[in-house]
Amino acid sequence: MSSRRTKQMGSLIQETLARLLLKQVSDPRLQNIVVTEVQMSSDLKVARVYFTKNEVEAGWQEKEALQGFKKASPYLRKMVGENLELRSVPELRFERDNHNEELNRLLHLIETEGRAKPSAEE
Repeated sequence: MSSRRTKQMGSLIQETLARLLLKQVSDPRLQNIVVTEVQMSSDLKVARVYFTKNEVEAGWQEKEALQGFKKASPYLRKMVGENLELRSVPELRFERDNHNEELNRLLHLIETEGRAKPSAEE
């Protein structure tokens, strides 16, 4: 059961990481990566960061993104601490979010089917 404090901290870290990935991280392995959720441990020492690919790509490898996160993790952790002015910055653990990928596939399928079918007005 998550407390209000852990949820709030998770949300702040998610927003900060999303902004950092969008504007400051140049690693091509992390392009189009979206942070879908951050779950904090009850002591706020560990942040589980769930991510997925923004665009559906055939052949996308989770391993490449994890390697990118491993390399960028010290920088991301430092920036999270600076942006949120934290005395103790949680360890960032990155995991692929499979739930949102299935949703993305369904949305992509609906979108492509919508393009293929002529509208009723035509």
